[in-house]
Amino acid sequence: MKKKICIILLIVVFIVLLFAVITNYADSARVTTGNEPRFCIKIISPDGSKVTYIGLGYKVVRYVGVSPNEPFKCNVGVKMGSWFMNYEKPEVKTIKIANIYSVFGDDEGEYFNITDINDVSIMQNILENSKYNGELCKGINTYSIIMDNETYYLKKDCKELQKGDKQAELTDEDLSAMLEIIEKYERVLNAD
Repeated sequence: MKKKICIILLIVVFIVLLFAVITNYADSARVTTGNEPRFCIKIISPDGSKVTYIGLGYKVVRYVGVSPNEPFKCNVGVKMGSWFMNYEKPEVKTIKIANIYSVFGDDEGEYFNITDINDVSIMQNILENSKYNGELCKGINTYSIIMDNETYYLKKDCKELQKGDKQAELTDEDLSAMLEIIEKYERVLNAD
Protein backbone atom coordinates (compact mmCIF):
# COMPACT_ATOMS: atom_id res chain seq x y z
CA MET A 1 0.00 0.00 0.00
CA LYS A 2 2.81 2.44 0.92
CA LYS A 3 4.62 1.62 -2.29
CA LYS A 4 1.52 2.46 -4.36
CA ILE A 5 1.11 5.83 -2.61
CA CYS A 6 4.79 6.67 -3.19
CA ILE A 7 4.53 5.82 -6.90
CA ILE A 8 1.34 7.87 -7.32
CA LEU A 9 2.93 10.77 -5.45
CA LEU A 10 6.07 10.61 -7.65
CA ILE A 11 3.93 10.58 -10.80
CA VAL A 12 1.96 13.62 -9.61
CA VAL A 13 5.18 15.50 -8.73
CA PHE A 14 6.65 14.59 -12.12
CA ILE A 15 3.54 15.84 -13.95
CA VAL A 16 3.54 19.12 -11.97
CA LEU A 17 7.26 19.67 -12.70
CA LEU A 18 6.74 18.89 -16.38
CA PHE A 19 3.82 21.34 -16.53
CA ALA A 20 5.96 23.98 -14.76
CA VAL A 21 8.76 23.61 -17.33
CA ILE A 22 6.35 23.78 -20.28
CA THR A 23 4.47 26.85 -18.99
CA ASN A 24 7.73 28.61 -18.06
CA TYR A 25 9.09 27.99 -21.55
CA ALA A 26 5.89 29.20 -23.25
CA ASP A 27 5.54 32.33 -21.10
CA SER A 28 9.21 33.29 -21.39
CA ALA A 29 8.84 33.14 -25.18
CA ARG A 30 5.76 35.35 -24.99
CA VAL A 31 7.44 37.89 -22.67
CA THR A 32 10.58 38.18 -24.81
CA THR A 33 8.44 38.90 -27.88
CA GLY A 34 6.50 41.62 -26.06
CA ASN A 35 3.32 39.66 -25.28
CA GLU A 36 1.53 39.14 -21.99
CA PRO A 37 2.21 35.77 -20.28
CA ARG A 38 -0.66 33.33 -20.68
CA PHE A 39 -0.25 30.73 -17.90
CA CYS A 40 -0.13 33.13 -14.95
CA ILE A 41 -2.30 34.82 -12.36
CA LYS A 42 -2.33 38.60 -12.88
CA ILE A 43 -1.98 40.77 -9.74
CA ILE A 44 -2.17 44.58 -10.04
CA SER A 45 -0.66 46.78 -7.31
CA PRO A 46 -3.03 49.19 -5.47
CA ASP A 47 -1.61 52.24 -7.28
CA GLY A 48 -1.77 50.49 -10.68
CA SER A 49 1.89 51.10 -11.57
CA LYS A 50 3.08 47.50 -11.12
CA VAL A 51 1.63 44.28 -12.52
CA THR A 52 2.88 40.92 -11.25
CA TYR A 53 2.15 37.69 -13.11
CA ILE A 54 2.56 34.58 -10.91
CA GLY A 55 3.19 31.33 -12.75
CA LEU A 56 4.12 27.83 -11.64
CA GLY A 57 7.59 28.43 -10.16
CA TYR A 58 8.18 31.78 -11.88
CA LYS A 59 6.87 35.32 -11.99
CA VAL A 60 6.91 38.27 -14.34
CA VAL A 61 7.07 41.81 -12.93
CA ARG A 62 5.97 44.63 -15.20
CA TYR A 63 5.98 48.38 -14.55
CA VAL A 64 3.47 50.28 -16.65
CA GLY A 65 3.64 53.86 -17.90
CA VAL A 66 0.00 54.93 -17.72
CA SER A 67 -2.40 52.10 -16.91
CA PRO A 68 -2.20 48.37 -16.20
CA ASN A 69 -4.71 47.92 -19.05
CA GLU A 70 -2.36 49.34 -21.70
CA PRO A 71 -0.74 46.90 -24.16
CA PHE A 72 2.05 44.74 -22.77
CA LYS A 73 4.58 46.28 -25.19
CA CYS A 74 4.01 49.75 -23.67
CA ASN A 75 5.74 49.04 -20.37
CA VAL A 76 8.43 50.95 -18.53
CA GLY A 77 10.24 47.80 -17.42
CA VAL A 78 9.66 44.06 -17.37
CA LYS A 79 11.61 41.18 -15.87
CA MET A 80 10.98 37.44 -15.55
CA GLY A 81 12.47 35.24 -12.83
CA SER A 82 11.72 32.93 -9.92
CA TRP A 83 9.08 33.56 -7.27
CA PHE A 84 11.77 35.07 -5.03
CA MET A 85 13.04 37.61 -7.58
CA ASN A 86 13.06 41.28 -6.54
CA TYR A 87 12.65 43.83 -9.29
CA GLU A 88 12.31 47.56 -8.82
CA LYS A 89 11.23 50.11 -11.37
CA PRO A 90 14.15 51.09 -13.63
CA GLU A 91 15.42 54.64 -13.39
CA VAL A 92 14.09 56.72 -16.26
CA LYS A 93 16.88 58.62 -17.94
CA THR A 94 16.60 61.83 -19.84
CA ILE A 95 18.76 62.84 -22.73
CA LYS A 96 19.44 66.53 -23.42
CA ILE A 97 19.94 67.62 -27.01
CA ALA A 98 20.79 70.97 -28.57
CA ASN A 99 20.86 71.93 -32.22
CA ILE A 100 24.26 73.46 -32.91
CA TYR A 101 23.91 76.34 -35.34
CA SER A 102 27.49 77.56 -35.38
CA VAL A 103 29.90 76.25 -38.02
CA PHE A 104 32.59 75.86 -35.36
CA GLY A 105 30.36 74.19 -32.79
CA ASP A 106 30.93 76.87 -30.15
CA ASP A 107 27.39 78.20 -29.86
CA GLU A 108 24.61 75.82 -29.02
CA GLY A 109 20.89 76.32 -29.39
CA GLU A 110 18.33 75.69 -26.70
CA TYR A 111 18.50 72.26 -25.05
CA PHE A 112 15.44 70.05 -25.04
CA ASN A 113 14.90 66.80 -23.15
CA ILE A 114 13.99 63.42 -24.59
CA THR A 115 12.01 61.63 -21.90
CA ASP A 116 9.88 59.01 -23.68
CA ILE A 117 11.13 55.62 -22.46
CA ASN A 118 11.20 54.10 -25.96
CA ASP A 119 13.02 57.07 -27.50
CA VAL A 120 15.51 57.18 -24.63
CA SER A 121 16.24 53.46 -24.92
CA ILE A 122 16.84 53.74 -28.69
CA MET A 123 19.17 56.73 -28.23
CA GLN A 124 20.94 55.13 -25.25
CA ASN A 125 21.47 51.90 -27.17
CA ILE A 126 23.03 53.72 -30.11
CA LEU A 127 25.19 56.00 -27.94
CA GLU A 128 26.49 53.24 -25.66
CA ASN A 129 26.94 50.44 -28.21
CA SER A 130 28.70 52.37 -30.96
CA LYS A 131 32.36 51.49 -31.44
CA TYR A 132 34.42 54.63 -30.91
CA ASN A 133 37.88 54.84 -32.49
CA GLY A 134 40.42 57.63 -32.87
CA GLU A 135 39.62 58.63 -36.45
CA LEU A 136 37.98 62.07 -36.41
CA CYS A 137 36.18 63.31 -39.52
CA LYS A 138 36.22 66.95 -40.58
CA GLY A 139 32.42 67.19 -40.48
CA ILE A 140 30.36 69.79 -38.69
CA ASN A 141 28.81 69.04 -35.31
CA THR A 142 25.06 69.12 -35.93
CA TYR A 143 23.69 68.19 -32.51
CA SER A 144 25.08 68.16 -28.98
CA ILE A 145 23.76 65.21 -26.96
CA ILE A 146 24.21 64.89 -23.19
CA MET A 147 23.53 61.56 -21.47
CA ASP A 148 24.83 60.57 -18.01
CA ASN A 149 27.03 63.71 -17.85
CA GLU A 150 28.78 62.58 -21.05
CA THR A 151 28.65 64.85 -24.12
CA TYR A 152 28.35 63.41 -27.61
CA TYR A 153 28.26 65.28 -30.91
CA LEU A 154 26.27 64.01 -33.88
CA LYS A 155 27.90 64.84 -37.21
CA LYS A 156 25.10 64.36 -39.69
CA ASP A 157 27.20 64.94 -42.83
CA CYS A 158 29.80 62.31 -41.80
CA LYS A 159 27.23 59.90 -40.30
CA GLU A 160 29.33 59.80 -37.13
CA LEU A 161 29.11 60.31 -33.37
CA GLN A 162 31.93 62.04 -31.51
CA LYS A 163 32.66 61.20 -27.87
CA GLY A 164 35.65 63.11 -26.54
CA ASP A 165 38.44 62.75 -29.09
CA LYS A 166 37.04 59.56 -30.64
CA GLN A 167 34.32 58.94 -33.18
CA ALA A 168 32.00 56.11 -34.16
CA GLU A 169 30.58 55.56 -37.61
CA LEU A 170 26.78 55.20 -37.67
CA THR A 171 24.77 52.93 -39.91
CA ASP A 172 22.08 54.51 -42.05
CA GLU A 173 19.42 52.92 -39.81
CA ASP A 174 20.96 54.28 -36.59
CA LEU A 175 21.39 57.75 -38.05
CA SER A 176 17.83 57.87 -39.36
CA ALA A 177 16.46 56.56 -36.03
CA MET A 178 18.35 59.25 -34.08
CA LEU A 179 17.35 62.02 -36.48
CA GLU A 180 13.71 60.93 -36.44
CA ILE A 181 13.62 61.13 -32.64
CA ILE A 182 15.48 64.46 -32.52
CA GLU A 183 13.33 66.05 -35.22
CA LYS A 184 10.14 64.89 -33.47
CA TYR A 185 11.17 66.75 -30.30
CA GLU A 186 12.41 69.76 -32.29
CA ARG A 187 8.98 70.09 -33.92
CA VAL A 188 7.38 70.13 -30.46
CA LEU A 189 9.93 72.72 -29.27
CA ASN A 190 9.39 74.94 -32.31
CA ALA A 191 5.60 74.67 -32.00
CA ASP A 192 5.73 76.25 -28.52
